[in-house]
Amino acid sequence: MAPKRVSRKKLLKEPDEFISTTGKILQFLRERRRQMAIYGIIALAVVASAFAGYSYLRWQEGKAQAIQQQAFQFYQEASRRGDNPEGEKENYQKALEKFREALSVYSWGRTAQVARIYIGYCHYALKEYDQALASYSQCLDGPFQPMAFNGMGYSYEAKGDFAKALDNYQKNAEEDGNPYQEEGLLGIARCYEALNQQQKALGAYQKSLSRNPKSRLADFIQWKIGELKG
Repeated sequence: MAPKRVSRKKLLKEPDEFISTTGKILQFLRERRRQMAIYGIIALAVVASAFAGYSYLRWQEGKAQAIQQQAFQFYQEASRRGDNPEGEKENYQKALEKFREALSVYSWGRTAQVARIYIGYCHYALKEYDQALASYSQCLDGPFQPMAFNGMGYSYEAKGDFAKALDNYQKNAEEDGNPYQEEGLLGIARCYEALNQQQKALGAYQKSLSRNPKSRLADFIQWKIGELKG
């Protein structure tokens, strides 16, 4: 059955669907103009606030890094091992204060982790081992973890707690490619010696030499192996 024809006159009288829909949209926009303007202002305010916050954090980080540079100067001066123990102690103390100041300015990300690690180093140099351990323990997650384990090993060893020192040294020694693996193995050997476990100490020295035959400490390690073999 052929579809019923509609006259052109009738079609012109009926509302155009596109025009009708467009009209409704325009009417809706007019009615909501004030509300949309408010939403737009809020969105701009949020963006501006986020940008201002980001800029402020970057400024804080830059300020903290500038303070850290001052701290590094004191730390390097103290690390030169001159014939002035009091001068070294004073410079470590100054470095410590500057690293703390940097951390108080900016306590996020890598910049803050650098400050915490070096706060630990300064406390260790000042023979404040518990404070060093507290600082190192804040760096166990992230890129400075091997440095933290190494520092904790030395701190526990200095306190005479060889079992805990051993535990921290082992965490570095187990991982191939760890930049502190050799120090970890030598730390393990020292701790086993202190615990009168000479065979385990010998094994740690031998393992260290086999993994690093061209180590700058190779002669010392060979001497320790010979000593422990008797």
